[in-house]
Formats: sequence, structure tokens, C-alpha cells
Amino acid sequence: MEIKLTTEAMNKLKAYTEKGKKLVLDLDDGLGRFSGEGDCALITKFRVIVVDNDEDVSDYSIHLKSVLGDIYYKESATDFLEAGLQLKVNPKTQLLVLKNNHETIDNSVNIIDFDSVKSK
Repeated sequence: MEIKLTTEAMNKLKAYTEKGKKLVLDLDDGLGRFSGEGDCALITKFRVIVVDNDEDVSDYSIHLKSVLGDIYYKESATDFLEAGLQLKVNPKTQLLVLKNNHETIDNSVNIIDFDSVKSK
């Protein structure tokens, strides 16, 4: 499956991929190594997590093709990732918006640099 990135979304993520980082589209559902146990909510919340190229992403074994390379995700996100996937930038909030042909999945997708988070 493929995910389309608008020019604005690509520009936000390109700075990371040019440094050799991997992109993970994480459904924050409390599963997988990047979700805190018990952190899930009753809302659908996605994040783009930027990780080093050698980071273990085995929980995120499926990938989407994009102009910036593969974007990894976990099986529990499959139900949301239907045809026509797109990441674009909300001009007001400057956050990413994840949508497909049928619906807006998440209006406020944050980009999280895992190196910054794990160093705290």
C-alpha cells in the first residue's frame, strides 16, 4: 500500500529522512515499544515517530511506500489504513492530518523525534 505526502508534509519529514532516519506511523493504542502501556485513549491517535535507521521496529513490521521511502506501522493500525492514504499539513495548526478516501482519520498527527524523547 502507498501513502501520498503533500509537498508540505514531505518537507516536514524530509529533514529527518535525509539524516538516514526511519519513519514509523504509530497508532498510539498502548501496543508496541513506542506506546506506553496504558496510554491508549478512546480516540484514534496517530503519531509519526522518527527513529534511527538501526532502531528496532520489529513491532512495526508492515510498511507503506512513500516518496520518502518506507513508513512502518503495526498490524493493529491496519483497520484505519485504507485506500487513498494521505498525510497533509493543516495550515492553521501546522500539524499533520492523516486521511483516506473515506474519512479524516486524525487531524493532529504529531512528529516525535525518538532520540529527543529517549534522552530525557
